[in-house]
Amino acid sequence: MSLKQASVEQLVAIVQVSADTAAFNELFGRFDSKLRAFLAFKSAGQRQDVDDMVQETYVKAFLNIRQFQQQSQFATRLLRIAINEMLQAKRSGNFFARFKERWLATEPDSLSHRDNTAAHIDAESLIAQLSTIQQQVFVYTEFYGYSQSEIADKLQIPLGSVKTYMMQARNMLNRSDI
Repeated sequence: MSLKQASVEQLVAIVQVSADTAAFNELFGRFDSKLRAFLAFKSAGQRQDVDDMVQETYVKAFLNIRQFQQQSQFATRLLRIAINEMLQAKRSGNFFARFKERWLATEPDSLSHRDNTAAHIDAESLIAQLSTIQQQVFVYTEFYGYSQSEIADKLQIPLGSVKTYMMQARNMLNRSDI
């Protein structure tokens, strides 16, 4: 039996057991056009956004395929992952643009072009200055849009600690020499 003749259930089983990339490609190839059309329709996003969401969907589906127990159709599982990716993308918006706007805002008239460029340094290097827990809290808040209580649940830390870590992160970013 060739992979093209295998059922979706058979392909899932092959990927679960052997992580066979040919079976993986055949499996996801069967859903690709429908998944892309769904995400394009629902997100009204640009092609690149849809491509990113589809890619993330495939990665997450592949990484978690061993947990899929075929109690529902694989298409349902894939669609659920895609919806979560779409919601995540909507929550995050354009993180780096928001980051620069919120944390690196400067008066354009008060800076030379060179200083203005320096003021818009890479956001990753600024975030890297934070401790691991401060990074997590900051990114969950600013990038993913989670509330402080959602972050407390997610990280399993007290709400007061989330507030403290966020305040520390903001203070450190505001003090950064940019």
